Amino acid sequence: MKGQRICDPIIFLPTRIAVIVITFFQGCMLNYFLVHYKNHNWYAWIAADVAAVLSFMVAFFISYRELKLVLRASLSAKQHHMQPSVEAGSFPLMYFSWMVYSIVLVVRVAVIYQNFAYKIKIDEFFGTNMLKFTIALSGVVFLLLVAAHHRARPGTTARNQINLLSAMVPFDVIDAVDILSIFFDKEGKDAMEPMFQWAVIVVACINLILPVVPLMMLSKSRFGMHTITASINMLHRLLHVFVINGPLLAIRILMWHRQGQDVSPLIVKNIVMVLVVSMDLYESRDEQEDAEELQEEEEEKDEGTGPSPRNSDTLAVVRYNNA
Repeated sequence: MKGQRICDPIIFLPTRIAVIVITFFQGCMLNYFLVHYKNHNWYAWIAADVAAVLSFMVAFFISYRELKLVLRASLSAKQHHMQPSVEAGSFPLMYFSWMVYSIVLVVRVAVIYQNFAYKIKIDEFFGTNMLKFTIALSGVVFLLLVAAHHRARPGTTARNQINLLSAMVPFDVIDAVDILSIFFDKEGKDAMEPMFQWAVIVVACINLILPVVPLMMLSKSRFGMHTITASINMLHRLLHVFVINGPLLAIRILMWHRQGQDVSPLIVKNIVMVLVVSMDLYESRDEQEDAEELQEEEEEKDEGTGPSPRNSDTLAVVRYNNA
């Protein structure tokens, strides 16, 4: 019974509660900054926080029902020495709830950093460190959201696929939070052109929304139970280069050479990710070309376009006998 209880979806309850608590905490903190430095009208964003929490709760309720059904089918099949006939669903509400949550988040992030981030003090409890910590918690929300929607065991192919798609997301969130730190310095902010300021904010906000892509990939593959198509994998890699690490690398280089700003060590992470993904894309292209050549050779053999050496010897013997 202990082995069965490990997989029981009820153990996901603390995970789901943690997502809801962190979401409320983030909302309260961001609302505090907006109300304190802007006006009391920003209290209205409490309604948006409630909408984000409700979307998570609906997603969790549906996933709980399906995971419990899968567990019962698995235990029944195990008792009868059969293969389970039911597997977990795709859970589309998972990535829908992230879209609601991330959009509610990035609107306030853009307002804070563009308007009054330089006014926030570093030596206060509700200062710059609290703001960065609050936003960076989005990476934790992502991991907990994924964990609440699957029961893949460690070491399995499905679990490895889940880890591969979700492991880098918290680091991308931290990268986005770090790039926004330039707005805490008023002189550094004023030295940037308005278009460049908005470029930094837009890139950072896109990085907070973009985890919806691996969530959709996990949903489509039923959390590693099915193979993800090569085209979707290719799209995910291209996004890592041209939407996440490439733009962040370009921004850091411009801040370094044009603005004379201190550059975060995360610039190395951007370089490494661009190189790694580029190498993966190059190797994938070579593998695809090799597969196409092998397929062409097999098709030629099937069509019989060229006789094999054994067939040639047989034909030669037949001609000799006839002579």
